[in-house]
Parts: sequence; structure tokens; C-alpha cells
Amino acid sequence: MRMSGLQLDAMIDELTPVRRIAPMRGLAMALGVAAAVTLAVAAGVGLRPDVAGWRPDEMVLLRGGALLLLGIATIATVAASARPAIGPQRTGWRWALAAMALFPLSSVALLIGGEAFPAAVLTAETARYCIGISVGGGLAIGAALTLWLRQGAVTDLRRAGWLVGLGAGAFGTFAYSLHCPSDSVHYIALWYSLALGLCAAIGRLSVPRLLRW
Repeated sequence: MRMSGLQLDAMIDELTPVRRIAPMRGLAMALGVAAAVTLAVAAGVGLRPDVAGWRPDEMVLLRGGALLLLGIATIATVAASARPAIGPQRTGWRWALAAMALFPLSSVALLIGGEAFPAAVLTAETARYCIGISVGGGLAIGAALTLWLRQGAVTDLRRAGWLVGLGAGAFGTFAYSLHCPSDSVHYIALWYSLALGLCAAIGRLSVPRLLRW
């Protein structure tokens, strides 16, 4: 059935202009929620004494910096995907992930060098708090980011799911890291990696369904 010019004009008149989504707003929103989660963790379980005294240990700075870098890089990438554009995809988040991977790689290198894996790390009572707080914080950040992404037009849903989970998990784990009493690279390699992996998997399984048109 052919449509007349009058019918087309009528359809055009019914269209409502939509404001272009701004990726920087998505990143700013995620950072705001991450800051709120960090404050909630600090108020709920407290900060490490060295962090509270503004004299953080070197390991706290290293792991915190790597987590923040990973969170910002991945969230910036997925926020940009809400507004499709022609050209290569952003891949800077992979370098941030590689930086975070230095912790498990260092743990493996120490084991190869003959150091025994500390049994205390496997049985640490703080592990459940590490996983619970990191994943819980990541879920809150990921949920807020997913709601924002629904305003856009994400095309690669699987990739978005992985990145939302990984980025949100990085911020959630950062919030816990300011409380975490352990300075062991083996602890970070095991429990931090597990928390990040769980968040990434949750994002991959849930986010695409919520973003599907």
C-alpha cells in the first residue's frame, strides 16, 4: 500500500525530537554512584587505619589505582556505546584490565619462584566481606548504569554486559579495598579477581536482557 504525501507529513508531525545522549553524563553518573557506595562502605564497616589517617600503604595505592583505572576506562567505553558512531571501538579498557592482571600474575610468579601460597588467604574470614561488599556495591553501580544505558541505543549487547559488570565491579571492589586489612598480593589475586569475575559474569547474563529493544 502506497502512502500519500499527506500521510507522510502527518507521521512526521507526530515525531518528537529526542535529545542526544551524552556519554560523559553516564560516566559522571556512575562515578557519583560509586562515590556514594564508597561513602556507605566507609560509614558501615570503616576504613583502614592508614587510609583514615591519610597515610595509605603502598599496596593500597597500587590496587586502588588499578581498580579506579579499570572502572573509569570500562565505564567510559560502555557509556560511549550508548551513542553508536562510525569508527573503531574504544579499547583502552583492555590496558586497564592488563594493569589489574599484574596482581594475579605476580602471585603466580611468586609461586613459581618457590613461595608457598599462604593458607591464611584461603581461610581468611574477611573473604566473605570482600566478595559481599564488592559484588553488592558493583550491583548498585551496575543497576544505575544499566538504567541510564536504556536511554541510548547500545548495539553490541554482550560486550556492554561484560563491560558494565567489569566496570561496576571494579568500583565496588575499590570501595571495599579502602577497608580491606590485607596487603597480600595473593589475597588480591584470589579474592579481588573472584569479585571482579562474578560482577562481570552477572553483567553479561543480566544486562543484555535489560537493554534489548
